[in-house]
Amino acid sequence: MEVRVASATVNAYQPSAGQPRRAFTISATALAKQTPAAPRLRPVAHGVIVDAPAPLASLLVRVPDDVNLLIESEQGDVNVTDINASARVVAKRGDVKVMLPGYAQAAVGQGNLSVTMGSTDWPGTLHFSTQSGNIEVWVIAKAAFNVRLHTDDGSLFTDFGLRGTSQGRSETIVGSVNGGGGHGIDVEASTGTIRLLRLTPQP
Repeated sequence: MEVRVASATVNAYQPSAGQPRRAFTISATALAKQTPAAPRLRPVAHGVIVDAPAPLASLLVRVPDDVNLLIESEQGDVNVTDINASARVVAKRGDVKVMLPGYAQAAVGQGNLSVTMGSTDWPGTLHFSTQSGNIEVWVIAKAAFNVRLHTDDGSLFTDFGLRGTSQGRSETIVGSVNGGGGHGIDVEASTGTIRLLRLTPQP
C-alpha cells in the first residue's frame, strides 16, 4: 500500500477490532471551513495507491495484515503504529514516529524521527536519515546487526557498547552488535543528535 500526502497528519494502524484483517480503511478529516476533494484510490498490480493532493487536517489509514506500507508526505507529522508488516516513510517536513513489531525505514527532511522495531530479522540494511532533526532508533537487545551512525553536526549515543570517532562537529560510529551477521542499520543526520537504544521486552 502506498500513501501520498500533500499536507496532513497521517496516522496508520492495523485494522480495528471486529474489522476483517484483510480490509483497509481510509478516513480523511478536512481543515476547518474547507471541503477538499476526497483522497483518490488507485489499484495497481502490487496493491493500492492512496493520493491526497489537497491539504487535510488528518488522514487515517488502517493497513491490512501482511501488507507493507509506504508513506510519502510533503508536510505534516506521520505516525505508524502496530501494523503487521514493514513500513517505509519519506517525509519532507514533519515529525515521524514508527512503532511496530516488524521493521521500518525512514527519511525525513526537516523534523525528528523516532523508530521502535520489534523484529530481529530484516533484509539487508535499514536506512534512517534526517536533514535537520534528531533521530532515535530502538532495536531489540538480542538482535545481531552491523551499525553505521553518522552526524555532520550533532552528537551520537548508543547503549550497545560501541565506540566512535569525531572530527570537528561530526561524529561517526561503525561497528557490530551481537556479532553482526547479514543485517545492518545505517543512521545519518546532517544536523541533529542520533540515539541507538536497546529495546528489552518486558517478561
